[in-house]
Amino acid sequence: MRGYKKRKQKWEGKNRKYELNSAREATIILTVKNTLELLGNKREGEVLDIGCGFGEIDLLLAKVTDFRITGCDISENALGIARSNIKQADLAGRVKIEEGDVYNLKYPDNSFDVVLSFGYVSAATYPGVQREVARVLKPGGVLVCDFINCLSFYKFLNTFARIIKRNENPYYISAARISQEFEKAGLMFINQRFFNTYPPINLKMDSGVFFTFENTIGKVFQNFLGRVRLVSFQKFKP
Repeated sequence: MRGYKKRKQKWEGKNRKYELNSAREATIILTVKNTLELLGNKREGEVLDIGCGFGEIDLLLAKVTDFRITGCDISENALGIARSNIKQADLAGRVKIEEGDVYNLKYPDNSFDVVLSFGYVSAATYPGVQREVARVLKPGGVLVCDFINCLSFYKFLNTFARIIKRNENPYYISAARISQEFEKAGLMFINQRFFNTYPPINLKMDSGVFFTFENTIGKVFQNFLGRVRLVSFQKFKP
């Protein structure tokens, strides 16, 4: 199961502490906004969020749609915080949080209308996970997941250094390569959006500062400045 114990230990360590600051808040809002744009008129049905973390995106998504959402994550620390967040928002009837492994999802075939996966390097982009995502998606269902925009101003040099050092398959560099990779699992590239996420530190700025940047300079130069490539795919119908 691709080093389950090692992956679990890694994410338990990363998810020990939870803090919602203005940068994180801006990231969550922008992620949901762009996701809804990619989903078009789709606002109801069964949704699976793999690698849901603290459940913040699921919480906001439940507030603005009629989706029934299941979030799963490998980290028990994250799951505990996610359940607490959902309970405080009185959304436990619409959002279910469960432990799960992205390489071995426990859900039956054709269970979900939408699968989501976020995190800058989202779980759905891990090699081999795409077939498992396609399995649980209904025919015609949609996957929305994010990638680092490797050609952005912030990540260009780092991307190529990582490829050279780790000998990685750089399929995520272009939309064409991403499309080719996901088609192998029966997932067809539909559309994409570029936007920023903000560093996980409290910059002591109101989140409105980030939105102002995103709607002005960030919008004009989104392909160059946007650190996130958010992509939608559709499962091939038989």
